[in-house]
Amino acid sequence: MAKYHGKSGALLMGTTSGGAAGSVANLSQWSVNIDQAIAEVTCLGDSFSSYVAGIKNAKGSMSGFWDSAADVPFDAFDSGAAVNLYLYPAGTAVAQYLYGTAFPTSVSIDDSTGSAVTFKCDVQFNGTVTRIV
Repeated sequence: MAKYHGKSGALLMGTTSGGAAGSVANLSQWSVNIDQAIAEVTCLGDSFSSYVAGIKNAKGSMSGFWDSAADVPFDAFDSGAAVNLYLYPAGTAVAQYLYGTAFPTSVSIDDSTGSAVTFKCDVQFNGTVTRIV
């Protein structure tokens, strides 16, 4: 299994439901978190706790340097729809990625006198997140 540096990572995002995904410009970070609900099924008299796996859920975030001419996360948020999302840990040239549809749940711009203007976008995946490895 190869290891990669994050410098080549990429994220492509649609701006409408079912629309083609385009590169999110000036990206400096993205993350995805997939978790699974676990339900306890321990019975009276058991010596140890027992559990069963439940439904999976995925959320993500991205951030970078804001550019008004490259406003993909804000356009996706304004659409009010689940949009196509593709996350490439090692860049688009490597055929390993995650994809699914996601609702942008929040977008923000951060501006201060001592740094560059940045943006952040949080997403809630709608259904399965597929990993291609």
